[in-house]
Amino acid sequence: MRPISALTVVYDPECGLCSRARQWMLQQVRLVALNFVPSGSPDARRRFPRIPAGALAVVADTGEIWFDNHAWIVCLWALRDFRDLAFRLTTPGLSRLAVEAFELVSRNRRALSRMLRLRSDRELEQQLRKVLATHCQTEERWLE
Repeated sequence: MRPISALTVVYDPECGLCSRARQWMLQQVRLVALNFVPSGSPDARRRFPRIPAGALAVVADTGEIWFDNHAWIVCLWALRDFRDLAFRLTTPGLSRLAVEAFELVSRNRRALSRMLRLRSDRELEQQLRKVLATHCQTEERWLE
């Protein structure tokens, strides 16, 4: 089996926590290439028809797929400063705690997003569209 050189993270763009995690990963030093595809998007449905909308999944360029807690750990594995942590989270002593932590955060991710004021990619996109529409309307009136 060839080594993994790229991962595609299928994330929930409606979730502020997921969107922020994506931004955070992009700021880290990566040991393998990371690509991001919004869950449920036409691109995600075309490329990964077996992955349900809203699911966190990571797909390797080797064809391997990880879901949920395993996907989260694979994301950490891809980052230089967090690879050791990823390995530690798979040890017998910590793996059960990692699963419980992921499940707790996952079940409450929308509430956590609101509490922490983390806006999703979709919310930011909608806000920018409103600003641009207002700006364009103002400029049209000015030109008249």
